[in-house]
Amino acid sequence: MLSTDDIRADVDSHLRFRLAKYFKSLWPGDPLSAGFWIFFTAALFFDFGFGLYFFLFNVFLANLHFNEKIIGLVTSALVLGNVAGTIPVSLLIQKFGLQRILLGCFIAAPLLSVARLLVFSMQAQLSLAFFTGVALSCWPVCFSPVAAKLTSENNRVSAFSILFATGIGSGTIAGLVGGYLPTMIKATSGVNHLADSMRPVLLLACAVAMCGIWPISKLRLGKTERIAGPQSRLIHPVLVRFLPAFALWCFVTGSFTPFAAVFLQQHLKMPLKNVGLIFSGSELVQFAAVLLAPMLYKRFGTIVGIMCTQIATGVAVFALGHSQTASMAVFCYLAYTGVQYMSGPGFYSMLMSRLPDGERSKASAVQNITGALSQAAAAAITGSLLVRYGYPAVLSGNAIVALAAALLLVILLGSTNRQAHATVAPALDAHLGFDQREQ
Repeated sequence: MLSTDDIRADVDSHLRFRLAKYFKSLWPGDPLSAGFWIFFTAALFFDFGFGLYFFLFNVFLANLHFNEKIIGLVTSALVLGNVAGTIPVSLLIQKFGLQRILLGCFIAAPLLSVARLLVFSMQAQLSLAFFTGVALSCWPVCFSPVAAKLTSENNRVSAFSILFATGIGSGTIAGLVGGYLPTMIKATSGVNHLADSMRPVLLLACAVAMCGIWPISKLRLGKTERIAGPQSRLIHPVLVRFLPAFALWCFVTGSFTPFAAVFLQQHLKMPLKNVGLIFSGSELVQFAAVLLAPMLYKRFGTIVGIMCTQIATGVAVFALGHSQTASMAVFCYLAYTGVQYMSGPGFYSMLMSRLPDGERSKASAVQNITGALSQAAAAAITGSLLVRYGYPAVLSGNAIVALAAALLLVILLGSTNRQAHATVAPALDAHLGFDQREQ
């Protein structure tokens, strides 16, 4: 006869087995390699450092009496620099390899970001923002090819979700640091202006980002394959349907995001520490949302999954613009950030999974240019419109564009056949029959 302890042990063992089987079903695929985790460490330093920097920098400018129109122009200059650097970076990758280009990014981008804290003329801010964007262009161009090189088709969607979720999760800490540390510095050091207490925190952010140099130097990526002949082209056929839908979606995501912290502090009149808490809360929501993204795509398929996130984003941003209370606005903002970020693993994984290794860096460059141009236009247009019409009207327009992006996605990608259409995880799609669901 079994004792109570034996029965309890059997139950515990059974529960552990069932839980392990359940989570395995959510995160299918091969184990991730040591090289992936080294890259993960570098990405963690980069995401935290620049997450902290970009959380504070526009608020830093706002406290120096730069209005939304000027902040929008500076943001656009940064994004245009990102565009200008993208094609040269993709060509340099072919010559020098992914690792050397990443090392250059981790050195140049933080140093230029430091320079942005020291000079404040309009011309200097625009110029430095542009060159910072050039340096930062290395990261998105290299990010997807490196992640794809260090993974297989069976674990790629999980790897992208982990990278996205960790980047978002690190922003939770960045929001707390950015919200509380400047206030603490102001209280203890006796500085009169909040912007002066933000500067050392921004410098700290640059130092953290540079710590990624060490793990990047330890990567072993090998050589990038070169594709010769007719397959070597700038616009791969897969991109023809992908880019328009991606561009319109990037216009949506680039419209309100640069002004979110300004909206909370200036429009809703919240203290900076509260803005930091809200920002951290949004990062936690994004973290959970991106980790759940594979479940969404596993259940509904690539196209329908992305479309659901786009429609939900439109509803949330409309509600945000018409919120009657601060608490309702905060709730809508948290929902907006969560559903918006769920689309990331879908878009990036679907493109990388449909391209050969030698085409990935060029396709990633074209993708980055398209997204960056859309976001630059969105930031400049939104900044001017906010000054003229205010947040409710502009966020309503943003919601309409989000719904248009979902419609365009279905029109361009929803009718593609099994051989041509992009998927987030081909192994999952083949197993679960999602190809037929997306037709």
